[in-house]
Amino acid sequence: MKNLDLLPISEEKKKRLETAKRMYQQYAHVAIEIVSFNDNRLIVRAEQKDLVNDKFLTKKELAQRVRDMFKDEIPNDWKMTVSAVDFDRKDIDSLNIDWIKRRMNRLGLKSKHISNYTGIDKCTISSILSGDKELTKWHKVALYYFFKYNEVSQF
Repeated sequence: MKNLDLLPISEEKKKRLETAKRMYQQYAHVAIEIVSFNDNRLIVRAEQKDLVNDKFLTKKELAQRVRDMFKDEIPNDWKMTVSAVDFDRKDIDSLNIDWIKRRMNRLGLKSKHISNYTGIDKCTISSILSGDKELTKWHKVALYYFFKYNEVSQF
């Protein structure tokens, strides 16, 4: 688990937390990481990365699972904040060529810029934009986060 070494707890407890984190990642597709620990204040981030049995956990469910995971592993006097990220693939799954072209125009980007920043081959981007090639799941994710980052950073 990222930043697990920040916690002043026994190696045995760290090992149990690491095992629990791996199980959540493997079976529920939930990523859990320690964001920070300072003055007995622990901040943990949790995000479900993909559907499991056609279901996403709510923020409340994610937070409760993380709290349960840490319950007997950290002292009771520590304050723990769980930042549960509500992930909805509908935005990514609905991404299409028009969406990409609108954002390219708005940000003044060309195919070569997208290729340089996402790692998607320039020929592949041209084929996608012309409609000759379908968007794969990987392309959708890369393009979605690329444009979201650029929109936020230019804000």
